Amino acid sequence: MDVTEYNELGKRLESNLILRYSPIALKLLFSEDEIPDGTLRPYNDRGDRLAMCQAYAMVRRNRESLTMLKDDHWCVWPLVSFGMVDLDDGDYEYMGGMFFMKDQGRSRKYLREEYPMLKCDRKPIGFSLAPIESCTFIPDIITVYCRPAQIRSLLMAGKFQSGEMFPVTLDPVDSCVHSSIPVLNGKDYNITFPDPGEYERGMTDEDEVMFTMKAEKLPEIVEALEILSHAGFGYRDLKMDMPTNFARPEFYNKMFAKWGLATGAEWGEKQGKGPVS
Repeated sequence: MDVTEYNELGKRLESNLILRYSPIALKLLFSEDEIPDGTLRPYNDRGDRLAMCQAYAMVRRNRESLTMLKDDHWCVWPLVSFGMVDLDDGDYEYMGGMFFMKDQGRSRKYLREEYPMLKCDRKPIGFSLAPIESCTFIPDIITVYCRPAQIRSLLMAGKFQSGEMFPVTLDPVDSCVHSSIPVLNGKDYNITFPDPGEYERGMTDEDEVMFTMKAEKLPEIVEALEILSHAGFGYRDLKMDMPTNFARPEFYNKMFAKWGLATGAEWGEKQGKGPVS
């Protein structure tokens, strides 16, 4: 697909899910020649350094386009996981105890052996971010911040196309890493809960969840969302039912009878069609 096709599919994704914020397109960069024109460099252009979650917030909320190289970052974990910095043994020992695990040995083992690290033949210098509907580059992954009910629709779309359940491992911290690296490393989709830093500094609401997909999966996800919508199972189509004349506790009917009002028994004869006299 070309860029304009991604832009159009991004608009359809937003429309189908009635998203509050723009889905985020991310592209890895391996040289400065690859930096898309018109993207903001936070440090070069504004003297600001950002956590990755803050960069995400600027893209999805303000619909800005950013490029984050090493000097633009203000958080440790994206620098580590995207391979923009190197760790020595002392770093693993020092930083490995910071994963909210009671067993510090287990925590250090987690950083050395299990923490998501980008697997790539070339070492990236950073990445560019933009709203999918206006990005000027071909993205590698797309991240959507949405409500749980919208996640349900995305899960239904992925299941419809693949016939498979989504394998998801949830971690309460480092959501920037867990939302991006596993998908960049080959996973089709991932679901992530925003971490405390996202809540405190990235302006992420308490009802938001992150859904990330390979960019190449966008056409089939949008297609499935629209097929499900035509079948009455789209996000826009599901409606809560508010039954009137509903069944009530016995004392309700007793008091209503005393007051000369309709009781539940009479409602049963009416089968819920209109008011009971």
